[in-house]
Amino acid sequence: SIGKTDSCPNAAISGPKTGPPLYGLQFHPEVTHTKHGKDLLKNFVVDICNAPTDWNMQDIAEEFVREVQKKVGPNGHVIGAVSGGVDSSVAAVLLNRAIGDRFHAIMVDNGCLRLNEANLVVERLKNREGIDLHCVDA
Repeated sequence: SIGKTDSCPNAAISGPKTGPPLYGLQFHPEVTHTKHGKDLLKNFVVDICNAPTDWNMQDIAEEFVREVQKKVGPNGHVIGAVSGGVDSSVAAVLLNRAIGDRFHAIMVDNGCLRLNEANLVVERLKNREGIDLHCVDA
């Protein structure tokens, strides 16, 4: 451990002793109340991890759509889970863009979502985006 907090004894780790250095960080710099959070992320991702900075989100989305179209083909169907979070919602929108009504999304309302969140997800993805979304009340 190379860093800790009162509630997390391994907030930052490094290793192994041989080979390329690896780092791990238990931290949420993306939240709005973290001072200089974007700078911290940039320093870690770009300066330490040497991640490239010449990518474009639109290019990544378009490449994903093309890959799905190629893999699924003209007649294939895809079933996907939607949690209501950002990641699965973006994936659902991109899958819908790629193959339209051949993408079938399922969301399970398990009672652990925020009040009315399942309804909001259905409104957004099914009614506004036109995704074939089925919400199951579990």
